[in-house]
Amino acid sequence: MREQLCPMGERRALLASFLVVFIASVAFYLIKPALALRLRAELGATALEVTALTSGFMVARALAAPLTGFAGDRAPLLRGRVARLCLLPVALLSAAYAFVPEALLAVLLSAVHGFFSGMFWPTLQVIVGFSAPEDKRGAYLGAYFTLGALGSSIGYALYGLLPLSSTYLILAGAALYALSAMLALLLFSACTPAMPAGHRREVRLRLSSLPPLALWVLVISFAVGGVMGLMNEYLYLFLYEVHGMTRAELGYVLTAAALLSVFSGALSGFLSDMLGIRRVLVAILLLCSLGLLSLTLSHSGVIVALSLATVLLAVKATLPLTRNIAVAGGSRLEGTVVGLANTFSSAGAAVLPLVAGYLYDALEGEEVLGIDGRALPLLLSSLAVLFLALISPLAEGRR
Repeated sequence: MREQLCPMGERRALLASFLVVFIASVAFYLIKPALALRLRAELGATALEVTALTSGFMVARALAAPLTGFAGDRAPLLRGRVARLCLLPVALLSAAYAFVPEALLAVLLSAVHGFFSGMFWPTLQVIVGFSAPEDKRGAYLGAYFTLGALGSSIGYALYGLLPLSSTYLILAGAALYALSAMLALLLFSACTPAMPAGHRREVRLRLSSLPPLALWVLVISFAVGGVMGLMNEYLYLFLYEVHGMTRAELGYVLTAAALLSVFSGALSGFLSDMLGIRRVLVAILLLCSLGLLSLTLSHSGVIVALSLATVLLAVKATLPLTRNIAVAGGSRLEGTVVGLANTFSSAGAAVLPLVAGYLYDALEGEEVLGIDGRALPLLLSSLAVLFLALISPLAEGRR
């Protein structure tokens, strides 16, 4: 049973969510490599300063996500307002990236950007979860993340193909953000589209109210978020400087990898509806560990692209699973759990890139265990994800 709170239908909510996540993802992944290499090549930023873009973004997102999630649980009408308005300042911040005179200012802008993203994206995920049919929620959440992945691959492709400077590439991304902001403003209602019946009573935050698997999901979210953080500025520098790729080659490899992994969210959501979340999640963690290890050891451009695709596939495949656990938990804290999952993911994505950037600068020109020292963060991440897959209680789902 669903209780309608406004005239906006569930189909319109899903359509709006899918359009917005697709266009905004194109914008985000067009801007990220352009901004990273602009700071490195034009402003002389260190690897630590470049990776701090992700860390600043993720720390702010980690703060905003649970606050907005819990506020949405207490006052569901707030979700519609957040969905309508949060992308407008993001468009302005994105345009400002093109004109920053130093790396520190770019990091500060990235942090503000991250705060608005922490408000917006978890809210949109809850709206999709409540709008989808209950027996197909995993598939719809998978489709949502698949469109985001498709948008990321197109953003990377545009970065490699467009004959523009980094400044104009960033401005092109800002224009796409502005388009997604206008769509959100026009298509979303001022209230949330739907919520489970009985949610009007007061919500209180208690750890005992969380779904049984929620705490383990948060640990996994932290680890996978750290891997996701490495797949940004650190990866761009790693491929550009360690593997000697040109800008065009970098764009092509990122595009190919993103395209190969584009349907992972939809596939994992579909499989979780059929086989259960536990089995699928542990298999994905093992796949992620294998991809990271291959990315560490490989020197072939083709193997690098396939390894990167494996990592992106695994990372993106976890997202609908963790959000499905949150929305399906029946705890009356669905928005809070989604927010916390985003927070732990963002915390991992904030911490690991900083560590990776420090090691990248410190181990440049060094070898560790027979590999380039700058690849050490990838190796350590592979071992950490493997450890989580083997010792987590979720591993029981393989039997």
